[in-house]
Amino acid sequence: MSSDKRTVASAHSRIDGLEKEVVEIKTELRIQLKDLFGRVKRTEQILWGTAGSIIALLITVLMKMG
Repeated sequence: MSSDKRTVASAHSRIDGLEKEVVEIKTELRIQLKDLFGRVKRTEQILWGTAGSIIALLITVLMKMG
């Protein structure tokens, strides 16, 4: 027989500990996803700016040729 006593009270205390860990993990995940969303949004803005600049340069070159 094992030395730890498996009682209802000890089960409740283990469950309470697990609930705290789950809440902590959820909070950290939410923060990380918010940070990731910010990075993706910033990358998207950079790509739009780059595309706009390329289009402006192409139009300028076409107008000088024509």
